[in-house]
Amino acid sequence: MSKIRLVVAVGLLVCFIIVLEMVSNLPQTKAETASESNITWRQVDPADVQIGKSYLIVSEHGALANAQATINTPGDVTGDTQVGMVSKPVTIEDGLITSEVTDDMIWQFGLGANTAVESGGLGEGRGYYLLNNAPGAGGGTEPLRRESSFNAQHAPLNTTGAASNGNQQSLLMQVLDEEEGTVSLYYWGGNNQWNFALTSTEDGFTAKSKAASTTSAAQLLEQMQESPSLRLYEPNVTVGVQHYVMASSGENGSISPSSLAGHVWVNDGEDVTFTLNPDFGFEVDKVTVNDEEVTVTDNTYTIKNVTASGTSIHVTFKPASTATDVPFTVYNDIFSVGNVTTAVIIDLGEGNEANLADLSADMFKAGARNTRLDGSTVIFDGMRNITRVYVNNDPEPLGYISPAPGSDDLVTDTPASGRYIIVEFEFWNANGYTSGSMVSGTLQNAFSTILNYRVNVDREIKLTDGTTIIPRFTQAEVVNPALDKFVPDKTNPGGTGSMDILLSIDESWEDLGPLPLFIYNHGGGRGGPSGDYFAPVQTANGAAVLSKRQLENPGKYNAHIIATQNHSNNQANNEALIAYVEKLAAEGKVDLNRIYMSGFSMGSMYTIGFYNRNPEFLAAIVPLAGGTLPTVEQLTANPELTKTAIWAHTHKDDGAGNAWTNYFSTGAGASGLYSEANVTVLETNQAFNFPYYGFDWTPHETEAQLFSNLIGQSNASFRYGAGHEEYADKNIFDWMFAQFRAENRIDDLKETVAGLDIVGGKKNALMVKLNQTERFLDTKHDKPEQATNMLNAFISQVNAFVNPGTLTEEQATEMIHAAEETISYINYITDLR
Repeated sequence: MSKIRLVVAVGLLVCFIIVLEMVSNLPQTKAETASESNITWRQVDPADVQIGKSYLIVSEHGALANAQATINTPGDVTGDTQVGMVSKPVTIEDGLITSEVTDDMIWQFGLGANTAVESGGLGEGRGYYLLNNAPGAGGGTEPLRRESSFNAQHAPLNTTGAASNGNQQSLLMQVLDEEEGTVSLYYWGGNNQWNFALTSTEDGFTAKSKAASTTSAAQLLEQMQESPSLRLYEPNVTVGVQHYVMASSGENGSISPSSLAGHVWVNDGEDVTFTLNPDFGFEVDKVTVNDEEVTVTDNTYTIKNVTASGTSIHVTFKPASTATDVPFTVYNDIFSVGNVTTAVIIDLGEGNEANLADLSADMFKAGARNTRLDGSTVIFDGMRNITRVYVNNDPEPLGYISPAPGSDDLVTDTPASGRYIIVEFEFWNANGYTSGSMVSGTLQNAFSTILNYRVNVDREIKLTDGTTIIPRFTQAEVVNPALDKFVPDKTNPGGTGSMDILLSIDESWEDLGPLPLFIYNHGGGRGGPSGDYFAPVQTANGAAVLSKRQLENPGKYNAHIIATQNHSNNQANNEALIAYVEKLAAEGKVDLNRIYMSGFSMGSMYTIGFYNRNPEFLAAIVPLAGGTLPTVEQLTANPELTKTAIWAHTHKDDGAGNAWTNYFSTGAGASGLYSEANVTVLETNQAFNFPYYGFDWTPHETEAQLFSNLIGQSNASFRYGAGHEEYADKNIFDWMFAQFRAENRIDDLKETVAGLDIVGGKKNALMVKLNQTERFLDTKHDKPEQATNMLNAFISQVNAFVNPGTLTEEQATEMIHAAEETISYINYITDLR
């Protein structure tokens, strides 16, 4: 029987001293590479693995390589495919790998950050970061990662797209057979949490779980036994006794030699000389060896006679005395998937300009060390890929060129000169968002982030007047035009049902009068921690998307916006929100006939719960992927439910897929009771417009698809409702803003007046005004302004009948409300024209 034991640490880890922020600043030198001398590779005992040396990870399908692959996963996830890593074939002869080994097959182990509690023989120790030094996406900067699984058995696997987020990035190693030297590498979240084993297939490597849910330690062990086992290989060379020196650097320069994990291995008793490499415009500030400052000569320092591991050398850099401070802004943009850092914008200052012809992307480099609001939890630490550099006369991007063919607002004929240098980043590719692009780190990370960017150049910046500057770029501010409109507030501070919200007030209400209000409720887990008020809008959020639509289409979507935070699906919470909105209405800002609400998953349940309890408050709802809609009996018992327009969205394989298909085919949704009812049951969650171009999310993730696509673009398996044809070339906000709660209440008013027990002359005076209003509204006359004036005269006469007792207060209030609602109806119909 094979023995199983857990490798939790190797002998050298006890004295391993590394600070994670060092890694992104290390020069990405390659250690051993097979191309140098056609060396072979021998299998290594897992117990002998050492941090910072080079290894191959090999299964029966080949060696793990740092390149994206599409993995077939039939039946496990939407579309039956998942992002993974390439498996490159190898030839093994007499126990040695004799075939070509390329750079992307070579990995280093770095010390991980696992903090989950061990259980069932799994999860002990800090684990490892698995690092690869190959050129290209993720090479040298990002560990092998698993993405969120979205309730699927496979988790996407890559080195580019996830945040540096604790356990998600730490691999642990389980020895399957000591004699054979076989292992399994796995991601550990804790017993009955999200756990995945690194698994190879003919298509490549992926991360696989035993179930499409949380898994136990026993289930993960079973998954390891069923997955192809792994073997580790090292260069087949004799090196004798070696020791490591930890070499690291601060920002704005590098130290060499070094390695991905910071270790420089030296033969026993030998010397090692380090070269200190300042970036352009910087110089060496201080060098320390074992935390003691030392003197350097010509930017080099030699550590002599290395006889033990653990010596450390660290270098920091400072701006050159000739450098000039040049500020830059970190520019964020909103897409349907969340808040994304798309560029840094360099300000050359008033009166200064640069020529486009004197700039190129290869002269710049940019990186960041971003943390959560606590300042210590790292979200991203690494370099950003630059797609282009150009100039502009305003501090904003001129569209985006990546992914190709670029954004709809792409300006290709960029100015020949300008005050602002726009350094545009890659933020999306065929495999999703790229590393460091999403402010919160991932779609699932609902946290605000402190963005700390740095920019360097390798030459002087030429100005149009012929002078040059050696820049010292300093971050001045972070902007997001769509999110900067929001301010935090509470619906009922210190009182019952209060919740945190973000509020965007559209100042056009001062000229246009009361405006619509859109309320969006985030999905479960996306509300963020208490005090992090902007957390809900860091990931996919309809409120943020509408805010951007307003910027893109001035005057088209005039409305106020509320993004709720950590909502609670109960009437106390609803009443606090209603009272808050009614206060805005009393201030003249909000039109109570045009209140719209939407939400995703848990937020969809909140939306439907609010609607079921308070239907008269909402003109339209757009629930996404969750919630139970009212029955025929409930619609019949409360006709107010039927007056709220509805457009439900879900994926056929998600929880609401079958339920909502039935509801709108043979159930209450198709009963004819609703004034406006629509549903889109999706075949795929593909989003077809920039930057997605057909990217498909797993079944539950419907937000990006809904808010990115036009109605007619969605790949649906079932559609119900007239809205699909009428709004095929429009988006969901176009449909939503066409809905309103107000009705033409003339018939109700005429019936009420006819039943009044008052003098015939007074009754006739009221009836004449209603008949005149009706006449002004018919298609022949079409005089809405005269109709409104006549209803205002009707209201004045009703008020006049109260004082002498002709009408009671209750009768007058009822008729005035119906008249005012009809005026709102007239005004809204007029605006639509």
